[in-house]
Amino acid sequence: MPLLKKYLSGVLLLLLLISNSAIAATQATASVSNNKVFVGDVFILSVEVNDKGSEYQIDTSKLVNDFTVYRPSRSEQSSYINGDYTKKTTWTLRLQANKAGTFTIPSLKLGKVATEAIKIEVSEPGKQQQSTQDDTIFIENSVNKTKVYLEQAVTLTSKIYISENIINGDIQPPILEGSNIERIGEENQQTQVVRNGIRYQVFSNQYQITPTIAGEVSIRSPLLMGSIHKSVRVNDWQNKIIPDPVNIRGNDIALTVKQMPAGYKGDWLVSEDVRLIENNDLQKQEYFVGDPITRSISLQVASLPIDKMPEIPVHYDSSLRYYPDQDDLKQGTVNGLIYSQRTITHAIIANKSGQLTLPEIKIAWWNSTTEKQEFATLPAQTLTIKAAPISKHNQYAPNQELQQNTPQAEQHINNNIQYKDNSKELLIWKISTFVLLILLLLFILYHLQGHHFSQKNEKKIDVDSNQYLQLLAALKEEKANEVYASLLRYFQSQHPSITQLQQISAFTEISEDDKQQLLYNLQQLELACSAQTHQWDAKTLLKLMKMHQNLTKKQTDKKFNNINP
Repeated sequence: MPLLKKYLSGVLLLLLLISNSAIAATQATASVSNNKVFVGDVFILSVEVNDKGSEYQIDTSKLVNDFTVYRPSRSEQSSYINGDYTKKTTWTLRLQANKAGTFTIPSLKLGKVATEAIKIEVSEPGKQQQSTQDDTIFIENSVNKTKVYLEQAVTLTSKIYISENIINGDIQPPILEGSNIERIGEENQQTQVVRNGIRYQVFSNQYQITPTIAGEVSIRSPLLMGSIHKSVRVNDWQNKIIPDPVNIRGNDIALTVKQMPAGYKGDWLVSEDVRLIENNDLQKQEYFVGDPITRSISLQVASLPIDKMPEIPVHYDSSLRYYPDQDDLKQGTVNGLIYSQRTITHAIIANKSGQLTLPEIKIAWWNSTTEKQEFATLPAQTLTIKAAPISKHNQYAPNQELQQNTPQAEQHINNNIQYKDNSKELLIWKISTFVLLILLLLFILYHLQGHHFSQKNEKKIDVDSNQYLQLLAALKEEKANEVYASLLRYFQSQHPSITQLQQISAFTEISEDDKQQLLYNLQQLELACSAQTHQWDAKTLLKLMKMHQNLTKKQTDKKFNNINP
């Protein structure tokens, strides 16, 4: 029995020694691709355990206060070389430095093992970061002006020159404190160029930068992040290709931002060029009371973000009916300058004839080229509004004056009254005749009611048909403004409450799909009235109007058939 106890104790001691030896052999190590980086740089943190198993899990929560942590990748590897069996688990993390200073990647625990802490020095970007070794990758930045006013946009053009493959390339925008930055134009426009005998792929990007803080400032270059292939020696007879992270910036740009001038009056608007354009020649047309007058005005401002575009002030007389459409905002480049444009379109309807004055439109702005305040102006215009033409169906014969009774007639009536008073029989006969006459008239009116209603509606149909024929003629000629006016007149003859084209779809019995198509074509017609280069589909609109007319005619015929004979 004592011998058995000694044997068991020896076995337990041996197992304990083996276990401690295994634990001592399992290690965790951490390394970085570079421990001296710049703000915004991405570097690689590699964590390795010489073992495999589900108990090894990495926790990156301790890193998020000082770095941006991207999703880690995990790999496992086993090998058997010269009788030695090895296992390895590796985590690869991309970390981005967010601020300058000295930071510590703390010890990371994996199962029962942990890594050692690593110190990282983060500096502000410097010139030494502008290219890779041998200038295989570098960035050049330029701006269209170095002196601007508050809220005046500057365009930065960044060109990235690359002569070797880059893996997982990503571009971060430039940085300027207290400014709005927006990428404009096409992204990564690509060309080729040869410099110093090296062929480069050149990727161009443009940014619109709008400063909101005055003073001497510096625009920090866009940052190119990615990796390039790097060969490292594993042993005397084997090399390994690994991704080597690169962080490339170009030259920073000095910028002078000036305050708004003290003597400026009005809402602040600064630019090299401001244009106020009347898109329609209103003087070439003839206008009648009730006809829509389509007006379109565009405001074009250089070097201004599209979201900063001011409103176009219009102040019409309260006697006018005014129907605005939604403003149209767009942006484009003219002679190297980026222009933002706001276009307003509306219909004006005069309710009386005579002279109609459209007031002056004036917008104050500061010319950054001449250093003076100027005004973009549309002068006042006077239009002649004629009385609406009266159709034959709206004309009425003048009232006829009643003729006065002569003394002889009055005397004759008095004699008749005296006669009726003297003859009861004659009175009864006249009353009976009068009652019969009333009954006869009621009978005739009852039978002629349908015929009278039919004639009344036939007159209305004649008016509608006339307006419909005018609409068809305008559509066949494909004249947008005439179609606009004819459409309103045609539908107003049926539904006087209609005041604008968008209401038309609610007063037609065509199918829902056709109504949607009608709404779309009406919108395109309104745009064509405001911008003569806009395309619209007259044939589709003609087809839809014929469908509406046919349905309207069928409903009218049905009403006639339901009238009592």
